[in-house]
This record gives sequence, C-alpha cells and structure tokens, in this order.
Amino acid sequence: MRQSRTHNRVSAAVVSLLCTVLLMTGATVVSANPKPIPAGSKLQFNFNVIGYPEGKTYDGNCGDGHRIFVNREAKGAQVRVTNSTSGWSIEDCNATADHQAVLATNQAAIYDIYVRILGKPGGSMHICANTMADFLLGEMLCLLGTIDLTRGSGQCKFTLAPSSMFDPSLEDLMWTVDTNSNFRIAQFRVYSRP
Repeated sequence: MRQSRTHNRVSAAVVSLLCTVLLMTGATVVSANPKPIPAGSKLQFNFNVIGYPEGKTYDGNCGDGHRIFVNREAKGAQVRVTNSTSGWSIEDCNATADHQAVLATNQAAIYDIYVRILGKPGGSMHICANTMADFLLGEMLCLLGTIDLTRGSGQCKFTLAPSSMFDPSLEDLMWTVDTNSNFRIAQFRVYSRP
C-alpha cells in the first residue's frame, strides 16, 4: 500500500514538473498553417480551380462558392476578377468552353494569396493577368503577373501569388488560363496577415 502511494506521488510530481517546464520555456501552440504560410496568419477564404474534361461544358451548379471549373487542355479560358463590397466569393464558377467565370474580391492588398497544384504528375496551369499583345515583338504580355504551376513528384507546397492579380479596385481584371491534359486541381488560400 505504501509503495503505490509513493509511486502515485512520484508520478504526480513528474507530471507537475513537466507542466512547469513547458510553461517556463514559453511553449507555443504549433501553427496549423502549411509551410510557407506564416504562423498567426488566418484563413479568410479558399477556392479550387478544377480541371473538367476537355471539350465539355460544365453544366452543374457552383455549390458553396469555392470552386471554378476550367477545361483540361484549356487555351485562353477566362476568369474575370471583379471588385466586391462583401468580401471574397465565386459569383460564377464556369470557365469551361466559351463561358467566363467570375471571382469577386475586396481589399486584396491586405491579404496574402497562396496557391499550389495537386493531382496527376505533369499537370500544369498557367494564369496570365490582364493579357496584352505586344505587336512589335509578337509576344503576349501579362501586365499584372502570372501564376505558373506544374505538378512534380513529392509533396506540393504553397507559393505566394502576386497580389496585383487579385486587386480589381480600379477596374475588373481578366485572367487567361491555360492547362494541359494532366491538370486536375489547384488550391488557392487567402490569408490575413499576422
């Protein structure tokens, strides 16, 4: 009986000591944000760009407003980025065939937008914001930036997207989206800064 009381006291003392050490060392809660998203950033909105079979028009609904559909093998699919008075939303999710999807945002400059590609290895997506033709050089220019993603092997990591591609405060922006046959999904996450 005395041995079990002594054992219980020692166990209680060890647990108490461990708790004290953790408090004294300033242990912090581990951030649930994936790398490289800074600790303390808070998720405000997220959406996925989903590869829809080539040559088919999406005829479903937009669900809960967190997805945009674009054809695989798309060449110049369009997503219009428009100003919003109520935050972030997908107003039209269909960027298949000749249809134009609509992403509404506000205060893009105060948020960080991260993106990563998932799905089949070799899948790729290229987004060009506000395309303009340079007739002298015969090139297409992306005035507000680009997002270039290719699915490799191993774990996919988020990268920071140019905020200028999400800021339609003065006028609507137009994205042109190109994908290949292996494209399946890209994830976008909008975070407030710590």
